[in-house]
Amino acid sequence: MPLGTVLTDVDSGEILADLVKDEEQVIVARGGSGGRGNASFATPVDRAPRYSEEGVSAQERHIRLRLKVLADIGIVGFPNAGKSTLLSKLSAAHPKIADYPFTTLSPNLGVASSSNGERATIADIPGLVEGAAEGKGLGNKFLAHIERSRVLLFVIDGSSVAPDPILACHLLERELHQYGRHLDEKPRYVALNKIDCISPQKRTGILRRFCREGIDAIPVSALTGQGVDTVIERGLALVACTPLPPREEITRLYRMRPSDETFEITREPDGMLSASGRYLDRIVKMTDFDKPFQVELLDQRLRKLGVEKALRKKGAHDGQNVLIGGRLFMVGQEPASKK
Repeated sequence: MPLGTVLTDVDSGEILADLVKDEEQVIVARGGSGGRGNASFATPVDRAPRYSEEGVSAQERHIRLRLKVLADIGIVGFPNAGKSTLLSKLSAAHPKIADYPFTTLSPNLGVASSSNGERATIADIPGLVEGAAEGKGLGNKFLAHIERSRVLLFVIDGSSVAPDPILACHLLERELHQYGRHLDEKPRYVALNKIDCISPQKRTGILRRFCREGIDAIPVSALTGQGVDTVIERGLALVACTPLPPREEITRLYRMRPSDETFEITREPDGMLSASGRYLDRIVKMTDFDKPFQVELLDQRLRKLGVEKALRKKGAHDGQNVLIGGRLFMVGQEPASKK
């Protein structure tokens, strides 16, 4: 799995794993186990027993894999703001660049380096539209990729054909706030792009308006490379003082461990008592009830576990049907009479 992959159980919604470290391993479904053959049951008295043991099926579950890109700096902006062009100037990445909206359809990653050798990974996500936090234009899926970014870089189109740059910046802020997941709390800085398309007087006027809003915008031309070094230096400074984002909260983590002989007694919707547990379910499934030796062995194991005693404490009585390990049994009967 690529780093940043979140594994979720489709049926229960449980988050099973969040893989953010190299070579990290986790088990989210247990494999089955084969039953023992007749040679395993040989004794000095019976050297060739005519019975064997059933195997146990593997665990089946539907798991959704969702990648949330790991990056130090996440580039955010509206379509055609020049994000991909800027990424190509900041790093050696070669994203698709064209003069129409939504050229970028999936996140692009690059590595930026400063003059003193410091490095930072940069993620360029597809352009957002107003209402992205509610899913418009798949914006909610794109925003998920910057959840793990330490710092956000707003790329604002400063050309004369673009909407008002200040309004565009506020709209991006609003989308982050509405999306949640603490995106609006991340450190951020602003790059005013395409300054090569406007006059120096208009550029100065826009920058002054940003200053009045309390925003120190960096004038940039992704086309000519003007201001690119400043974007890298400021991003690296913010990354250096920003901690890594937290992992997803794991709902349940499955790891390999020795058989757990504990079990629990529950009551089914129809009122029938049910005993179930990892080891208990396994030994019942592995029993071939057509072979008396295996039935007798199961009975010994159930007595050792105290299953019948626990069922009686919950109100079970002789002759009552109960479920043990998913199979129907009758309380107080000999093993051979189990169904």
